[in-house]
Amino acid sequence: MTEQTGIADPTPLNDLEEKLATGNEPDANPVDVILSFLNSEVYIISSDGIEGEDSQVEPLVLANSEGAPVLAVFSHPTRVDQQYLEAAPNVLGTQGAAIIANIGEELGLVINPGAAYGFEINPEGVANIKRDFKRADEQ
Repeated sequence: MTEQTGIADPTPLNDLEEKLATGNEPDANPVDVILSFLNSEVYIISSDGIEGEDSQVEPLVLANSEGAPVLAVFSHPTRVDQQYLEAAPNVLGTQGAAIIANIGEELGLVINPGAAYGFEINPEGVANIKRDFKRADEQ
């Protein structure tokens, strides 16, 4: 068994992880976590590599505890567990806002599955974020 430093390491590696780490505290504001996610570079994994500027990829989709599909998103490349890399070895960075803008209506997302900092958003929550959080140039 190999040790997964990034998975087990509880030290936040970026602003998003700092917000995730404090997200369960009584005075935490969930809006801070959402804004940090939208404005951060996050990572998806795919079995497809990027071939060109307009290429599309099929990111890894997992099933949550109820069996519903959730897009796997990671706050840092080291948060990707080896089991996921075996299925989808390409780690691709993008903005959290781009994930929300392009995710399908039936899909939820899970941030850092299996890691110290993470959470799940169901499809209704994703739709609410799309509705309530607009880019400054879209308002």
